[in-house]
Amino acid sequence: MSSHFKWYPASEEVVVPWNARYSFPSQANKAVKITPRIPPKNGSVFNPGQVVRLEFPAQGYVNPLNTTLEFDVTLYTFAASTTAGIMRFQNNIQSIFNRVRLLYGATPLEDMINYNVIVRGLTEWTATNTHNTMDQTSVAEGIGGCAVASDNLSYFGLTNVRQKYIQGTSLATPSGAPATSVDFQGGFGFSSVPQASDTAGSPSAAVGTFVTRRYQVNFALGLFTQDKLIPTKFMASQLAIEISLEQPAACIYVPPTSTTAVTYSVGSAPTYSVSNVNLIPEILEFDASYDSMFLAGLRDGGVPLKFSSWHTFLFSSGGAASCNLLVQERSRSVKALFAVQRRAQPTFFTDSHAMFFDTSGGSSCLQNYQFRIGGRYFPAAPVQTSSSVGSPYSNGGAEAYTELAKALNMVGDYRLSSGVNASKWALQPGAFTAIQTNPGIAATVASGVLHEFDFTMSIGSFSNAGIPNIRGIESKNNSFCGALGSSCFAMATDLETSNGVEISGLNAE
Repeated sequence: MSSHFKWYPASEEVVVPWNARYSFPSQANKAVKITPRIPPKNGSVFNPGQVVRLEFPAQGYVNPLNTTLEFDVTLYTFAASTTAGIMRFQNNIQSIFNRVRLLYGATPLEDMINYNVIVRGLTEWTATNTHNTMDQTSVAEGIGGCAVASDNLSYFGLTNVRQKYIQGTSLATPSGAPATSVDFQGGFGFSSVPQASDTAGSPSAAVGTFVTRRYQVNFALGLFTQDKLIPTKFMASQLAIEISLEQPAACIYVPPTSTTAVTYSVGSAPTYSVSNVNLIPEILEFDASYDSMFLAGLRDGGVPLKFSSWHTFLFSSGGAASCNLLVQERSRSVKALFAVQRRAQPTFFTDSHAMFFDTSGGSSCLQNYQFRIGGRYFPAAPVQTSSSVGSPYSNGGAEAYTELAKALNMVGDYRLSSGVNASKWALQPGAFTAIQTNPGIAATVASGVLHEFDFTMSIGSFSNAGIPNIRGIESKNNSFCGALGSSCFAMATDLETSNGVEISGLNAE
């Protein structure tokens, strides 16, 4: 994992050890900066499941922190897909990137499986607050939660930022002029365009709606979150990035609009395409004096670049009351561990990247967790997450959050308000009560409703036992949303043993 996250600029910078440094050009070196647009090597329009390959030219020195990826995303919904056609991407447009590999020739330098899950976690834990606010991250990265807006009839309420302002589609119409707070018509999608016939890149000729938006993002790869220049002029065009696109059900969210199960036929399911892809590196060219110094460093033992990356391991808990999961990790320096619980099979009607606090169905809750490496335990005592031993009720997760903050190097730093709050952290599964005619699940559920509905619902009240009573808000007739975001709980621990002056993570070999 990276020890400094670009999503959280208030974190302290890592001190790079002396033997991993090379001299940055002085002011006496002549320098020229260029920012070319490099298209993919293997196509121009990409659909879910396909791979986008981008290659760096053998030119200059790349500044990784200012290297970005620009692309257009088109979201398609069809007339037969749902009665309302309301849909949007999950938080952060990088949810469409399933796997990202950094290659040098045929050798993988980094291979981030479930890349979108990692980015979603960093977005929730360290990026901007998304509750009743909207900021600059909504422009280029597609990050947004809920914010107050009004409809054409001057009703005010919360709307989903990604649905109304960033990129959402809707075929819905209100059932009538709203006389109460039940049936608003505001926020029916951003720039929805009727699709009368097949268009370039469209996977189907079905009549429906599509909307296109351009994004520009930074990579979460370790090599691109460190500040040393990458000497691409000496790499013979061998440095490349390969991006595998996610399946639609794992990155598109459709607010449920029926109490019965909705299935899609072939050609009618929501989908997306990616086009106009450009890698935009910042390339610096220096005069011959700097090149000669760099070549001297290569001859005298090499020029090391220190960076951190992520390794992902997947397990199935199988509904067991107690889980012991064996991680086959042999890295020289493990800096932190993060464990999250997610839905095994993605669906359009749930936020597939929600990270749950508890999945017991309401009969119990997560009691505690601890990591064992060899014969040692981290932290030394289990992190308690229930109100008492054996209790079915959450204690709020304060200790668990502190462990996460340690792992992310932001303990006590509240200069940037992140997306974590009490309603998204250690909140138990809720009971559900419908206030709409089409809440998406049965009209009444006693317990066990997971928090994976992306501001479609709100918490009406809490029972005497501390169980939240969830109310369905967003529906095919009501585009105003709720205030309950998807859960973002994580079990984490920090393994670094010093202040980062040297490679200081725990040796897992």
